[in-house]
Amino acid sequence: MDQKLFFPVPDVHIKDLLDWQNELERNQRQRILLLKKQGDIHQEAALKLLHEKCFGKSLLLNDEKIALFRIGNSVYAIQSVCPHAGGPLHLADIEDIGSTQVCVKCPWHKWKFRLDNGETVFPPKSSTVAKTYPVKVENDGRILVGFDAFGPSAFNLE
Repeated sequence: MDQKLFFPVPDVHIKDLLDWQNELERNQRQRILLLKKQGDIHQEAALKLLHEKCFGKSLLLNDEKIALFRIGNSVYAIQSVCPHAGGPLHLADIEDIGSTQVCVKCPWHKWKFRLDNGETVFPPKSSTVAKTYPVKVENDGRILVGFDAFGPSAFNLE
């Protein structure tokens, strides 16, 4: 079994992530977009609210850009940039693909990648894979993400 180095995610707690299993939290995004469309909220305020807890969370950890998604008490980590065309996977929607499997759907070209292993679900027959990372959630809600090795900046002595 591969040994992983687990890095704590700074300033992000499980409660900070949108719970895609919670219908009320999922609908929060739609309510904000509706307020923006009706002119009841300014674009800047709407974007701030949307990015706080209406998508996945994008961050740089161990020199890699990753996106975190929460489904119930589980957190998944996947590369933040779509391997197909560089789209922002942290802004992806989550879709159920049956058999308790879920995927992210890139907002640019609608490519879908499984959250558990990064395999492409759509388009079919694609060999493109998104990199995924193991995640541990501590009892207190802290999140740790696993990597195969230290990133290059770990060895910068400057």
